[in-house]
Amino acid sequence: MMDMPEIKRPLSLIKPTSETLFHIDFAWWQENDSNWRIFLYEFLCPEHQAYFKDMADTTKIDAIDPETAEVKKVDGLLYELMNHCARQEGFISANIPIIAKMQRTFLANGNQPLSAAALAEIVNRPVSTVLATLSGPQVFKGIRQYQK
Repeated sequence: MMDMPEIKRPLSLIKPTSETLFHIDFAWWQENDSNWRIFLYEFLCPEHQAYFKDMADTTKIDAIDPETAEVKKVDGLLYELMNHCARQEGFISANIPIIAKMQRTFLANGNQPLSAAALAEIVNRPVSTVLATLSGPQVFKGIRQYQK
């Protein structure tokens, strides 16, 4: 008898639970939304909006990995957004839509994966609302299930 190869189901077929991890999948977002950088530009603080105003879309900067001290070339806009602008007071407002609040949460935490339950607590919405929002056929601003 022949061994059957393991079939991996796509994320969309796996029913998420309160423990399912989510994050911003930047690779997916880049492939599916040509305006992703324009959207993120709007999240920059005034200082960094002025800095990136006339720069190419793919400005690379040197960043030092805090754990390894290795210097790496990274996307400058995304780096400054996540390491400076998203940490400013008022970046996550109580009066913004749930998708914006979730996205800003991931930007502020360095895009570390969060469970649906943890995300629900942060955005002050029921877990069922978070799961219904993130588990439908539409992917909002690159927020998807996290795959290791």
